[in-house]
Amino acid sequence: MLTKILFTLVVIIIVALVFRVKTEKNKPAKPSVETPSKISAAFVAYTLLGLIAAISALVFVLHWQDQHEIISIQVTSGQGSTLDYQAYKKDLDGRQFKTVQGLSVDLADSDRIEILPEKN
Repeated sequence: MLTKILFTLVVIIIVALVFRVKTEKNKPAKPSVETPSKISAAFVAYTLLGLIAAISALVFVLHWQDQHEIISIQVTSGQGSTLDYQAYKKDLDGRQFKTVQGLSVDLADSDRIEILPEKN
């Protein structure tokens, strides 16, 4: 949620900078002495835009990697028998999940699920 708010604020700032540059071009030049700016507003806007795109791509890749992690799941039935499964993290949804092999597993209320740490 915070990322969405920050992204929106950065877009608003970039749009304000772009319109500010456009309005300055339309005004007649003032005869007053101005110090030359070494970095233009367009350069700053494009740099910020590139930075936002790079950060967005990084967040997307990290989220994708996290969701495609294979986890080990141990299901213990009400009678005490255990079954081991492997599934992607993204396919785990409450009391049901889909295994790596494509098997869809729905658990009863009496079944216990354990997500085991990855074995190295």
